Amino acid sequence: MEQHQKADKLQKNFGQVIRNRRLALGISQENLAENCDLHRNYISEIERGIKSPSLKTITLLAIALGCLPHILLQEAEELLNDDTFTS
Repeated sequence: MEQHQKADKLQKNFGQVIRNRRLALGISQENLAENCDLHRNYISEIERGIKSPSLKTITLLAIALGCLPHILLQEAEELLNDDTFTS
């Protein structure tokens, strides 16, 4: 997989991880946004893989979702590896 394609897929996977964790906690995009002092539309764009969050935003999301920042990235990368085997 080419570097840019891999980065794009990782960005989409990261959004999926955020959405899955948020839904598992039973909170809305609006609640997550408020907890992170971000706009709900920005959360939506992250979850859809449209926006690539900064390290600061990843940290805020991790805190709000009750995990460490590297866990979010690790889970996104695991999805990437899973996709590599099924593609």
